[in-house]
Amino acid sequence: MYVTPEPSSPVWYDRPAARWVDGLPVGNGRLGAMVWGPPEDQRLSLNEDTFWSGPPPAGRPAVPAGLLDDVRADLRAGRHTAAGERLKAAQGRGAEAYQPVGDLVLRVTGQDGAALPFRFRELDLGTGVARYVADGAEQTVFADTATGLLVIGLRAPGGGRLSAELSWRTPHLRHSVRTVGGDGIALLLHAPSHVGDDEGHRPVVEHGDGGMAAAALARVHCHREGGGQDGGGGDGGTVEAADGCLRVRDAPGCTILVDVRTGFTAWNRAPRTDPEECLARAAEAVALARGRAADLLPAHAAGHAAAMGRVRLRIGSGEHAPAPLDVRLRASQAGPRDEQLAAVLFDFGRYLLLASSRPGTQAAHLQGLWNDSVTPPWHCDYTVNINTQMNYWPAESTALPECHGPLLDLVADLADAGQGVARELYGTDGWTCHHNTDLWRATWPVGDGNDDPVWSSWPLGGAWLSLHLAEHWRYGRDRRFLREHAWPVAAGAARFLLGLLHEDPDDPAGHLVTAPATSPENRFATPDGPASVDRSTTMDLTLARELFGFLTESAAEAGPAADPGLVAEIAAALPRLRPPGVGSRGELLEWHTERPETEPHHRHVSHLVGLHPGRTLTDPRLRAAARRSLELRGDEGTGWSTAWKTALWARLGDGAAAHRLLGVMLRPVGDDTDGGGVYPSLLCAHPPFQIDGNLGAAAAIAEMLVQNRGPELLLLPALPPAWPEGAVSGLRAHGAVTVERLTWADGVLAAATLRAARDTTLTVRWPGAHRTLGLRAGTAHHLTP
Repeated sequence: MYVTPEPSSPVWYDRPAARWVDGLPVGNGRLGAMVWGPPEDQRLSLNEDTFWSGPPPAGRPAVPAGLLDDVRADLRAGRHTAAGERLKAAQGRGAEAYQPVGDLVLRVTGQDGAALPFRFRELDLGTGVARYVADGAEQTVFADTATGLLVIGLRAPGGGRLSAELSWRTPHLRHSVRTVGGDGIALLLHAPSHVGDDEGHRPVVEHGDGGMAAAALARVHCHREGGGQDGGGGDGGTVEAADGCLRVRDAPGCTILVDVRTGFTAWNRAPRTDPEECLARAAEAVALARGRAADLLPAHAAGHAAAMGRVRLRIGSGEHAPAPLDVRLRASQAGPRDEQLAAVLFDFGRYLLLASSRPGTQAAHLQGLWNDSVTPPWHCDYTVNINTQMNYWPAESTALPECHGPLLDLVADLADAGQGVARELYGTDGWTCHHNTDLWRATWPVGDGNDDPVWSSWPLGGAWLSLHLAEHWRYGRDRRFLREHAWPVAAGAARFLLGLLHEDPDDPAGHLVTAPATSPENRFATPDGPASVDRSTTMDLTLARELFGFLTESAAEAGPAADPGLVAEIAAALPRLRPPGVGSRGELLEWHTERPETEPHHRHVSHLVGLHPGRTLTDPRLRAAARRSLELRGDEGTGWSTAWKTALWARLGDGAAAHRLLGVMLRPVGDDTDGGGVYPSLLCAHPPFQIDGNLGAAAAIAEMLVQNRGPELLLLPALPPAWPEGAVSGLRAHGAVTVERLTWADGVLAAATLRAARDTTLTVRWPGAHRTLGLRAGTAHHLTP
């Protein structure tokens, strides 16, 4: 006798999603879908990671001779707004926009065509499968990594039958739909040739001849009564193609295989513009998978579970309330706090990284892999003054290092693309990029000569991004990666910095500064109005310390890859970097000197980058100043800002404050909410949706439990009093060390098991005690207080 299943995941809902942002995201790094809407009018909003507007036209801004000298003279004279106006001359094109493909509309009904009563939908984070259950039909959706396809399974349980209709919708003007082979339906389309903004920051969409082509294909394979595939007849039901749609009738079930292919070839080459060629590649991929469609779900689930299972977090009993997630979020906000939601947020962040970033794909952007708009917020680009970096904070610590690969590939591309701007704008060797980049690897300041430098004139993107290669090496200690990738790329970013740094002529100590310098997206008050350009900023100089420190630390192991001349230049420059200042309120200064803030509670905390994710803010006096800065900024902010502040409080060892910020992070966002939080889907709200907060929150929770501090490993450095008991397994640490098991009871360490991939000696510290251990490669070390 058939029994209707019950939800098995904490991410479940008893009603369909009425909005895209409330849907269930699935993805394999390349191909993604947001699943939303009721069974009788369901949308699978599709994205492919290389489908962007563009490519941009060739050409760069004509930079006036002596621009940097003139800007620096303005800054010495206190003309900060004038310096900002001058810098507009260096602005190039804006970043292009990540594009939606369109919606596969799926209408599932009973055998008689009547709507089926909805029961629940869920996202199984452990297996990577989205599921819809209605009376008379069950549906699964997953993005398969092995085949690269989106796979939709429908079945009528208990010997029943169902009907379904498939059609395409897209927001793109240049598109067509046609049926393929009697059991397939294709969408052929072009992306806009350009998406930008006018001087009033209103979106501009252009449809030229050079827009990238794409094609999406869905093919239906009906199930026979006893299982297996049917080409579309007999007791497996029928598939009919008519009026631009496919109709499945009287079937016990079916599998729908979906692929999307684009005309993208490389970041520095024009894309293909023939959608027929894209369709041929999609059809080939679907045909290759058709014969093993029945085996795809178990293989996918097992592979996904293996990756997710590397780390497991339990808070308290680990038992979840038997209520839909949106109900739990509202109840927790009203009180008392649902502590298990933090574990769900942690798992969801890791899930999203797996879904949006896999080896060989593009890096995760502002919305990860997903987007439903031709003109998305901030173009769904790579904003490299915090957001792109935050996307990858959990990659190493939460045991998903392979997911870091797409970002490291992006940085390698930028190291090539960014040499021109270093040479032509700054007159330096090496490479850099500014606030934003895209599929086409933009590196110049954006704005087309019209934008405030607060959004564009920050050339430390290359330095910060290079530190991700440093972290990948520190966690894995892969010498070949260090020599062939990390050191050469980071060295190029360091050469740019050495060329940018110059002696402050008004500083008796002769400190080096980075003028023109900005603290991303923040301003200070001057008699001439708000300004953003200064002689130096704490963030700039901190990132220089972090980058120089990595190259110094790793030079010996880098061997022949390390340039002795560069190491010597770094050694000479490091002690001359202008040190961070402390203000009259005890706070860490953000700019060259104490400046009046225009937004005291600004979302960015860029001057604290040396505390997290950096590691150079170790002086107790400066750490106390960082704490005071956090207090002054306050808890309120965008979703990603809240995640960053959570991690910063964790680095300060304040578990209660980190826990408080997690509560802000888990605040349900309504239509009238100004600040950050989460949507019912648990996706992070800036608002609008940005994925960085989800991924940053996962990393922050890991920081509360395990941290690296120089040669020391910290266990439970910021354990909240609200989590007196729990366990975590699989978190990673520097030096190729894995914390295989960490348990605590009554708020103190109970036991830990460590394993190193190579022989190492380290000091393990936990509240109230420490111990120096010698770990043998591959041998578990059991630690009890």
